[in-house]
Amino acid sequence: MRKAMVTLIALLLVISTLPGSSAQFVSFTTNDTISVLRGDYSTGTIQLTNVGGFSFKVVSYQSFWVEDSEGNIVQGFNLTVSPRIFSDWSPQKTYSLSYNISCNGSVEGGTYTLYLKFWAFTAGGSMYIVHAKVPLNVISEPLRFEVAEAYVKERPGSPYILNGENLVVFSHVINIGHSAVTINASVSFTGNGIVYFFENRTLEMAPGDNLVKFEIPVGYEVPEGIYRLEYSIQYDGDSYRYSREFQVKFGVRLVGLSLQADEVKLGEENRAYLTVLSERAIGVNLTVETYRDETPILKVTTPVTIQGGTDVLDVPLLTNVSGSITAFIKLTFNGRLIGEGNVSYTVLAPAVIRNVTYERLSDEEVLFKVTVLNPGEDGVDVILTYRITSGGKVLYKDSLQETLKAGVNEIALKFKLPLGEVVEYEFTLVSMDETSTSKGELYLQPPAPPTTTTATTTSPSNTTTTSGGNGSSIWWIVLVIMVFLLFIAGAFYYMRAGEKSKKRVRPKPKRRSPLGRFRRPKEPRFPENRELPKK
Repeated sequence: MRKAMVTLIALLLVISTLPGSSAQFVSFTTNDTISVLRGDYSTGTIQLTNVGGFSFKVVSYQSFWVEDSEGNIVQGFNLTVSPRIFSDWSPQKTYSLSYNISCNGSVEGGTYTLYLKFWAFTAGGSMYIVHAKVPLNVISEPLRFEVAEAYVKERPGSPYILNGENLVVFSHVINIGHSAVTINASVSFTGNGIVYFFENRTLEMAPGDNLVKFEIPVGYEVPEGIYRLEYSIQYDGDSYRYSREFQVKFGVRLVGLSLQADEVKLGEENRAYLTVLSERAIGVNLTVETYRDETPILKVTTPVTIQGGTDVLDVPLLTNVSGSITAFIKLTFNGRLIGEGNVSYTVLAPAVIRNVTYERLSDEEVLFKVTVLNPGEDGVDVILTYRITSGGKVLYKDSLQETLKAGVNEIALKFKLPLGEVVEYEFTLVSMDETSTSKGELYLQPPAPPTTTTATTTSPSNTTTTSGGNGSSIWWIVLVIMVFLLFIAGAFYYMRAGEKSKKRVRPKPKRRSPLGRFRRPKEPRFPENRELPKK
């Protein structure tokens, strides 16, 4: 075997010295294309097929050359192939040929043809010159830019972006060369003539696939509208640009405003309902400005949290003042208006009893004064009902209709009431279907019977007589006379007691011994006849 290989090589060397004109020409074909970057090299494999009708015992690679589209030979290429010798290459048989081709930087980019020259020998000793034509693409620049894409980071696939979200733009850059290439990449986000974001980077593109990516924050300061994203890559040899328009939305929208009641009474509850559509959970400010006849009354700002989806906000309205009320309602975020609307309603103010006083005109006549407050701005019709009883018996019961002016009104009623009895009264005011009641009781003291009281002073010629009068003045006079009489009686009693105490003199007690009273003992007597025994 070794001898056969040596013999074959020697044969090939001898044949190679023969003139080319002595051989026949056939060709090999390929469907592959070779690409090479100018100033660089390329390696790969191509498939060569024997399309002729000859069966070759030995095929040997000899040389190559490159021609342009006009058939001119182009210099600046270097090619090595492997293997260089093939055996038993029958018709329609395909062999793989590995290559390493380099291209000088002076060669212009474009499409060329690489010619491969082979010597082929049949088993009968015939020789053929075989050519293979391979399409050759010379690439001018080392980078290939893939199509860029942009999307919303938080919600991929969304055609618009919300304030507070991030926009991502990226592309793949293929470096077909064998050394790194420096690029300059930039991105901008603009609208209404204002640049809201710009960033520029210098990047190294390594051989192979490289990812270039930017992330653009869209802040809450960006107003709603249409904005343009600009993305570009540049280097000495080429550039790539990508642009796309995005709509910016806040994501919270006021879609409805309704009112609980168009007409309420003073102090009664009334509310507005705001329907909000939101694509996010976010905290906003709810401001209610209340006006009465274009005069500002109250402004209240309250923080509220919107959960997302459809939210209904319950807004309490001012009802402690009467009249035509208009409430302007706004939703804001950091001073940015999200939505606004207004509602109008009327607050009715029924009249109420503030106080009831009475005045005694005579013994039995009493004047009642009912103080009524009409808090509204216009006159109002009311019904005043009264009921006066004594001892369970109804003395007076009736109602009357009055028209009250705005502010404080006074209704006077005169009644004749019994003396010496507790009288109960009740006044009820009906205004706008609302009732206000005041109750109480009073007692009329009957006059005291006429009395005459004489007061004697130290002068017997002066005598003062006081007669009782009517009403409360009589009672005061009687009270003064009684106090005066009590004073005289007390003085008289004190003087008599003093005289008695002067006439009675209590004797002084005798002095006694501290041992008690001493009595001299009696002398004992001894009857003698009683001592002798009886006979």
